[in-house]
Amino acid sequence: MALVTTELDKVIGTLQSVIFASTDSYFKILSVSVEETSLDDWDAPEIIVTGTFGDVQEGSVYAFYGQTVRHPKYGQQFKAERYENELPPDENGLIKYFASGQFSGIGPKSAQKIVDHLGLNAVDLILADVAVLDGIIKDSTAKKMAKTLQLNLGLERLFQIGNQFGIGADLAGRLYDQYGNQAQDILMQDPYRLVFEFEGINFKKADEIGRQIGVEASDQKRLQAAVYAAVMRVSFQHGHTYLYHDQLRYAISQMIHEQGQSFAEQIETAISRLISSHLLVNDEGRYYPNTLFDSEVQASHDIQRLQTATPPFEVTIADIDQAFVTPGNMTLDNTQISAVKEGLNAPIFLLTGGPGTGKTTIIRTIVATWQKIVQQRASTAADGQKLLKQYQVRMASPTGRAAKRMTEVTGHEASTIHRLLGISDLDEPEFNADNPIAGGLLIIDEASMLDIELTAKLLAAVPNGMKLIVVGDSDQLPSVGPGNVLADLVNSKKIAHVELATIYRQGRGSSISDLAAHVKNGRLPSDFLTNQADRSAFMVGTDQALTAIQQIVTSAVKKGFTQDDLQILTPMYKSNAGVNALNQMAQALFNPIKPTQKSIQFGTLIFRKGDKVLQLENDSERDVYNGDMGKIVAVQYKKDPSNDDNEDRLIIDFDGKELAYPKKNLNQLTLAYATTVHKAQGNEFKLVILALTNQFGLMLNRNLLYTGLTRAKEALILVGEYSAFQRAAETLVPPRQTFLQQRLRFDSEKTLQLPEKNVSIIPSHLKQAAVSVNQLTVNQIIDGSIDPMIGMANISPYDFM
Repeated sequence: MALVTTELDKVIGTLQSVIFASTDSYFKILSVSVEETSLDDWDAPEIIVTGTFGDVQEGSVYAFYGQTVRHPKYGQQFKAERYENELPPDENGLIKYFASGQFSGIGPKSAQKIVDHLGLNAVDLILADVAVLDGIIKDSTAKKMAKTLQLNLGLERLFQIGNQFGIGADLAGRLYDQYGNQAQDILMQDPYRLVFEFEGINFKKADEIGRQIGVEASDQKRLQAAVYAAVMRVSFQHGHTYLYHDQLRYAISQMIHEQGQSFAEQIETAISRLISSHLLVNDEGRYYPNTLFDSEVQASHDIQRLQTATPPFEVTIADIDQAFVTPGNMTLDNTQISAVKEGLNAPIFLLTGGPGTGKTTIIRTIVATWQKIVQQRASTAADGQKLLKQYQVRMASPTGRAAKRMTEVTGHEASTIHRLLGISDLDEPEFNADNPIAGGLLIIDEASMLDIELTAKLLAAVPNGMKLIVVGDSDQLPSVGPGNVLADLVNSKKIAHVELATIYRQGRGSSISDLAAHVKNGRLPSDFLTNQADRSAFMVGTDQALTAIQQIVTSAVKKGFTQDDLQILTPMYKSNAGVNALNQMAQALFNPIKPTQKSIQFGTLIFRKGDKVLQLENDSERDVYNGDMGKIVAVQYKKDPSNDDNEDRLIIDFDGKELAYPKKNLNQLTLAYATTVHKAQGNEFKLVILALTNQFGLMLNRNLLYTGLTRAKEALILVGEYSAFQRAAETLVPPRQTFLQQRLRFDSEKTLQLPEKNVSIIPSHLKQAAVSVNQLTVNQIIDGSIDPMIGMANISPYDFM
């Protein structure tokens, strides 16, 4: 087996004390008395060693491999990349080691017997199989001894093996947490198992390990892992819930790079074996990952269940007419009134429409009318208070920001779907089919963001008789995860549905809504380059986009816009007009560094108090989720009295909830002055700057453009190349391969009509549009001849209050 070797310095010494041990990782700071070292410039009797270590024991001798580093505060330290327990080299030393007090129930006599029977390989033999101690010491003592050895040496040896395979200490620690001492055997004998079970080892890494330990290219374990990894990767990259056979074979070939070798027969065998084990499902030629198949089928069954359930609390049209309430004395037209009645009368109701079409008005009216009906029933019921609680309104959305906005516009508390269901990072939902959520009416907003797995969990927890209202805009970007739930529900034609088309929002918002309507139909309006009261466009090249946006933001700041009012959106992180470059620019404008100001650097990012930040991962335990935005309210160094984390940290306010982020967890955050359009979905901002240039290539599509511009509540500034905006408007997103709508239309036993296979939408050639003589240019911004807020000169945040 080829090993990864590097030139590292070595320190051998006795562990004197553990100065610091992290509570949620294996990171430790050790004080070590030096017995031997390869360091030329070290003559002190002790050294501080930092790194990732297992359950190290004070008084034990270890060999540390790494390099010296200079800490700005604590001076020179030794940063260990790996370490080894220096076991005694002779039998007398090994007897003393076993009888040292580390092993409960083992004294000098027992230690002598163990070494007499097992010799110098005693430790390895015990770690491999505790049964070697049968007849030597008591079973209970043997088990305790093996457990202690595993704690002392198991993780240490896993770190050594992981280092050989290019697996860092943190990842090795996670492997040990999940598999214990089995982790070593898995890496050395079956690394492909991790592709199925362990998040953090993908097929590429497993295959690298497999090659090092001599796994044949045609080995079934390798090919089965490749098949599973291929279908999962394509599903999550493209949003499909299933692949056809030829698509699956192509994805597999891309995964394993056959390079002239043909494993066609072996691959078919791998597919068959995965199907037999239900890791892959062949549903009439559609190949699903098992989790996506189960979710799609379960969602279909639950929708049919809710559609046909007998409601214990039936609401008639007469009830609705009698209790009809329009909050704020609003006037509803006939379409809106019909939508309210349909929503309250149907067991499941879909309400869709673009910005300004009155979705919020209808939801507010539904909630007010429902509550009045329930109150009327409760007033004459013997158990009125119980009835009020039993039929309460529940509201939820995929993101925290969208849930907050729901609460603001309806006056009724809303939560994330994760919180509604009690989903934690490690456990199954608290609320499910066996323990459904309470309430009589459930409203889900921003449903275009629902993927099939979350949808299945949500529907399973909805009890019979609870009315379900699903609200969204099917022209927005589909979910990040697999599925096309909202569109499938609408297209099934099996669920009551009202599509709102009339734009009611007037004044400043009307131009943005009009632009969205044109984009929805696949074209830019004739006045796209003409400045409106709430909208303007600056057509610049890729290399000028950053400068143009910088000038626009500078002008907006001078006019009183805050970082909470303004959001920059772009399709990607990299490039001159990408998220990373735009964030660096905007941070300097909104939150310039001040002398003596505290800051924490993490990679290329520098965080300081006042920065706008974005959460990148779901953290259900702390009720903060991917896409949530917050603000840094404090930077605390390790030495600060208020800091109890023993390392530098940030305190971040997420809509009134303050959370601490130690430095090691800052990979969960990034700056949020600029975000991708995907990350902004579910949010709205007073002023949006949307940047599109042709360098974003395949990212340019109608859903992305539509989603980006509809994030603007009051004002929109478009920056980039006209041809990029035109290309985006004209380019449909390739359809996702899902089967939920067909499952809703027919019973699963019937023959289903398959959707068109291997559909691909190829954009037509886009010609450079003629530029209007009135088009704004970046040069006009830079030389000061044009105010970048032209057309919106009278807009300030205070106008919105």
